[in-house]
Amino acid sequence: MEKSPKRDQREPFQRDRDRILYTQAFRRLSGITQVARAEESYTYHDRLSHSLKVAQIGRRIAEYLPDKSASEIRHGLEVDEDVTETAALAHDIGHPPFGHIAEKELDRQVRDRGVEEGFEGNAQSFRIVTNIAPHNDCDRGLNLTLASLNAILKYPWMRGDEGMGENRWGQNEHEKWGVYESERPEFEEARALEPVDKRQSAEAAIMDWADDLAYAVHDMEDFYRSGILPLEQLLSEGTPERQNFLTDVEDELGIPVPEGEDILDWLRNQGGRTLLSPFKGTREERRTLDYVSSTLIQRYIGKEKGGVYLQDHDPSEPYLQIDDELMNEVSLLKHMTVYYVIEDTALRAQQRGQREVIRNLFDILFNAVDPTDGEDTDIVPNPFREVAKDLSPSASNKRICRIVTDTITNMTEKQAIQLHGRLTGRSPGSLQERILY
Repeated sequence: MEKSPKRDQREPFQRDRDRILYTQAFRRLSGITQVARAEESYTYHDRLSHSLKVAQIGRRIAEYLPDKSASEIRHGLEVDEDVTETAALAHDIGHPPFGHIAEKELDRQVRDRGVEEGFEGNAQSFRIVTNIAPHNDCDRGLNLTLASLNAILKYPWMRGDEGMGENRWGQNEHEKWGVYESERPEFEEARALEPVDKRQSAEAAIMDWADDLAYAVHDMEDFYRSGILPLEQLLSEGTPERQNFLTDVEDELGIPVPEGEDILDWLRNQGGRTLLSPFKGTREERRTLDYVSSTLIQRYIGKEKGGVYLQDHDPSEPYLQIDDELMNEVSLLKHMTVYYVIEDTALRAQQRGQREVIRNLFDILFNAVDPTDGEDTDIVPNPFREVAKDLSPSASNKRICRIVTDTITNMTEKQAIQLHGRLTGRSPGSLQERILY
């Protein structure tokens, strides 16, 4: 996979990290939803700022854990900080405009056209780095090392059959998967580094945990600041809001109410009385919230009380081990965003419109790319117009669908809305204003 690089001072893994950082696919994430709509407010994380924090957390975990006394490294497991950071920077670059609602809609559109493997953001990320993103020393993809490709594979398997249940690693392979058939050669080459079938590499496991931590801590902070998440009521004992939330946590996550109360009480003790009132933006509130966020991250990488460590002697277990207590705490924090934001009716109304944009774009672009349809291929933005024009009349629906999803996942949300407006006649735009370059 790796060609002889130009001579410079960087090691191969450092070069991988830099290539992700400078690719257009990564920059695009500034215009992609994390939870709230991108550009709605500077206080909310977008996918770019989220990915940068995942990368920072992941790198610090990779620097810290191998030398930690609790880690049980008996067979020489090595964890590379640059590989971990590369995986974290790349983990979301395949996510489409509007986040998970668009991911589900694209999956439905692709499967409705007879392509059973459908669409998945993680598989699209792997496709981008191996096949789509350009670089000057290879024909396609970024020419990353096999170690970095393996670390990007958060779900190191292809899509499984519907109804198959969870695999040995606790994941349903039909719902979560990491590679398309078109990237099988690169996948198999990278996975040859891992001796245990479908087990995440150590760097992938760290990236996965860092992703959970950034989501749990920073999204909670975002929506408390904005007034959507009533943290002051959750941290106050005996409030109806706290009871309702903890009951839902027990129903959805299986965390008993008394354990949920202990988690919220611990969180209150870190922030003191400052967190017991709605956020107004005072200097003291900002300082306290920053302190709490830092304390939580320290706790969940294992520095505050342990509970996070590496092991390499038991092939039936993941490389990264996390105590159930910490897992439950992070799950509860993540559920705050689900309960107060993702299930909010205002967001659901937004998502309905976003789903319509993706559905219409897919239909129009599919007809334009299909060489037997007669639609004008010139409406497809470059660089994918060139690929569409080269299709033979016998091109499969899978090939057409991949070009369409490649096109859509190359856009920001603003670009998707602009292109949708032009193609439907709702907002024609300017002749001199291009959508993609």
